Amino acid sequence: MDGFWAELITAVRLDLKPRSRQAGYLDYNPVTVESGNQNRDRDISTSPSFGSLLRVAVWFAIVTGLVEAAGLLLFQRINWARWGAIMHVSREILWVSPVVDLIFSALLAAGIFLVSRVFKQVRAFPVLVFLLAFLSAYDWLTVPDRLYHSASLLLAAGVALSFRRWIGKREGAALRFWTRSTPGAVVVLLMVLAGIQGGKYFHERNATGKLPAAAPASPNVLVIVVDTLRADHVSSYGYARPTTPEIDALAKQGTLFENAISTCSWSLPSHVSLLTGRYVFEHGVGNVERMPLLGQLGSDFHGFPTLGEELERNGYRTGAFSANRVYFSHSLGFGRGFIHFEDYFNSAPDAFVRTLLGREFARIYLSRSDHSLVRRALGGLGFTAILDRDTEGWGSRGGARSVRKRATAVNEETLRWIDRDRSRPFFAFLNYIDVHNPYGAPLDSLKPAWFGGRDGGSNIDHYDVGVHYADNSIGQLMRSLETRGLSGNTLVVITSDHGESLGDHGLTYHGAALYWELIHVPLIVWYPGHVPSGLRVDQPVTNAAIAATVMDLSSSHGNTFPGPPLSQFWKNRQVTTGWPDPLSELPQTEIITPEDRAVEGKIPIATNGGMQSLVRPGWHLIVHQKSGQQLYDWVHDPGESADRARAQENHSIVVGLSSELETRTTKAAR
Repeated sequence: MDGFWAELITAVRLDLKPRSRQAGYLDYNPVTVESGNQNRDRDISTSPSFGSLLRVAVWFAIVTGLVEAAGLLLFQRINWARWGAIMHVSREILWVSPVVDLIFSALLAAGIFLVSRVFKQVRAFPVLVFLLAFLSAYDWLTVPDRLYHSASLLLAAGVALSFRRWIGKREGAALRFWTRSTPGAVVVLLMVLAGIQGGKYFHERNATGKLPAAAPASPNVLVIVVDTLRADHVSSYGYARPTTPEIDALAKQGTLFENAISTCSWSLPSHVSLLTGRYVFEHGVGNVERMPLLGQLGSDFHGFPTLGEELERNGYRTGAFSANRVYFSHSLGFGRGFIHFEDYFNSAPDAFVRTLLGREFARIYLSRSDHSLVRRALGGLGFTAILDRDTEGWGSRGGARSVRKRATAVNEETLRWIDRDRSRPFFAFLNYIDVHNPYGAPLDSLKPAWFGGRDGGSNIDHYDVGVHYADNSIGQLMRSLETRGLSGNTLVVITSDHGESLGDHGLTYHGAALYWELIHVPLIVWYPGHVPSGLRVDQPVTNAAIAATVMDLSSSHGNTFPGPPLSQFWKNRQVTTGWPDPLSELPQTEIITPEDRAVEGKIPIATNGGMQSLVRPGWHLIVHQKSGQQLYDWVHDPGESADRARAQENHSIVVGLSSELETRTTKAAR
């Protein structure tokens, strides 16, 4: 090891020696090589122009970026079991990575050129080649996410040293190769860029053109999922703080379901249910599934059609706009039924941190505290967006965090897409991630009057600030639709995929259990003139019924979703008779934070067995695969602090609910 470092230091010193003292610099013999070519090779290699250095940098950047991007796409599939802890990309990375590397390499070449002009002993060409070879090797070694960073650095230094030694004897030939091949590399990059972006444009254009004519009275459909929003932190559901004035206004003008239940307590299964109208045991997506090395990503949802697919058959333009780039993304199969899908690469900071260079910058600098020099400097320069942390890429392993995609960005994407074609009704499915941890609103946003703390606020305080920010974004979106003359003919549904523990039952986040605070979500339906104003429904319902409800209210053809549609509550006064009790399911999973895993053994959680629950008026049964049953009176004990499953007077209730749960899931499995 000592010999390696000594050799590396010697090589670097050699590149810093005065040119006149370096023997054997070029592998040319004046006896056998024409003097014209020899002098030209010596001139361009010992004192290269900036253009020559730039061509070398461009070549390295494009080749490195293309290989990096292909590796990120490949190892994203290979590392599918760690999906929640990695940063994600889509095919756009094939041009984003080379462009980011190109900018950095060009700046590096410019810097070395200037240094070589100030300090004559610095030989720009070998220094640049060594550094570019080192960075390329480190890039490719880091992509698989299998080596320690120190090991990658050491191996990359060895590769760069060997490459520099090999090039040292062929510098003139190497420069000629890079001069001639760099234009071809640029053409390849431009073709990749045009193919990906142009392909998306023409695919969307062709798919839209093939849609059938929509019925004249078809309303626009807007579904907003406020990720991680528990119902009891919404003002119209009785929360003491005025967290949601915009949602409250929509609730007064529409219908509010007081006891809506999500099908799962984490995002992936819940989003599949929202779009297919099916429970987890039906669509089968309980966790991220094994991914093929080639071919289509994501589940087929057991063949069940999605709401988007059905609306497309009725002439709707369909678009999804996701801020949850971990579990609601095109990469997981959610592109089905959406002609247009926006998740990754929504901004320059987001695109940057998804490249290898950006990930390393984020890992080293952006993961530090807000008091660090780099973060304070970026904030002072106005680069606040890149400082807005998300959980993607972080998981429980440490590393680079992605840049949060805020509700305002989701709104901008949605409105830009809506404005693109006003000749057809649209179905837009939005996911806001602002309520999800890490809690809070953007640093430069106005905080509500009731929020007095900053860093000193509690988790609940910051959670509520995120709720208020998402609510304000909903109001902004609705006003934008109104200015476009669209609000009068738009069906709006607001819900969440699951709740959040916030300390209840000793849990911090979600996805570990099926308690009331984790599955009780808001559900509001707003459609002036078609949905009653001020109606509040207390019957427990599943938000998986949204798909059937949208089909019914939009007067679309097809009876694909099991229903019954929630519109029956104002169309049929006797609807509560025989209304199906909502189910929730949580397959066994390892996607649980360390904070929540710490309660294992104290309460039943999904780390050692799957869970199911059934809600009926007055009672909530939770069944753990190994730990048995829990029964709660959610009306009088919404905090579910007293388990009544073992009380003798409740024996028949437990048996009845357990029998219903088993019958429904077993019958469907057949």
